[in-house]
Amino acid sequence: MSFKIKYNDQPTSNGMHTHTYYEMLYVLSGTTVLTVRNRAYTCGPGSLVFLNPFDEHASRPVELPYKRYYLLMPVTQLKAFHNDVLLLSVFRFHGDQFPYAVQVGDLKPRFDSYFSLLMDVQQEGGSFSDTRMEALMTLILTDIHAMRPDLFIPANQLSFLPIQDILNDLDNSFCEPFSLQKLADRYHVSSGCLSAHFRRAVGLSPMQYVTQSRMQRARLLLLNSELSIASIAAQCGFPDVSNFVRRFHSQFQLTPLQYRQRHEDRQSSF
Repeated sequence: MSFKIKYNDQPTSNGMHTHTYYEMLYVLSGTTVLTVRNRAYTCGPGSLVFLNPFDEHASRPVELPYKRYYLLMPVTQLKAFHNDVLLLSVFRFHGDQFPYAVQVGDLKPRFDSYFSLLMDVQQEGGSFSDTRMEALMTLILTDIHAMRPDLFIPANQLSFLPIQDILNDLDNSFCEPFSLQKLADRYHVSSGCLSAHFRRAVGLSPMQYVTQSRMQRARLLLLNSELSIASIAAQCGFPDVSNFVRRFHSQFQLTPLQYRQRHEDRQSSF
């Protein structure tokens, strides 16, 4: 199944972290303080939050019972989910002014139903479960667009540069040696111009985007393969294993081996 929907009513606090997938959080009841990229949002009933794999965030429940849904979408499935760049922009383009938390207001009963139906579809399964979940997701996004079109930025309005195309280029080549100048030459602009427009739209520089993409790829390989650390480093664009280990530890406060062992220990404890 392309999407996973989870329900949680435990008052769990989480320190700063990132995910290897796109996430949509919906608060059913209670309140949490969500900190995303050093900005704090008070999220109560009817709050909807869009996060991508590069959004470092933490949560702290402050009013119980804190009940919420999480809809999780693998990175590889985002472009497969929908061809509409406008709808997908709410996940991809998180510039400095992006307001992560949205309040659905009077439409809360409708959104409660959407997420309840998503849970039902996931539990029922069946041949068309993916199609049904995608249809419900489209309803959620189009309803949010009707309320807050400012969250959705058409690619051709981000700047004179085709930011969507640049993102796709980086998604397809982030494990290869990166050159900002070569990327800028491809789009006939200076490296400084490209970097400034990219950061304004995405919230990261092109080099940061490439590095984060490599780190997320490394996490997936550590969790879902038995490849050696050296093999994972090479596949993620790090010919120098020591450099890979240092960068990974700097971001996740664990070495790659420690990260793999910790998650193996968690899985074996269930």
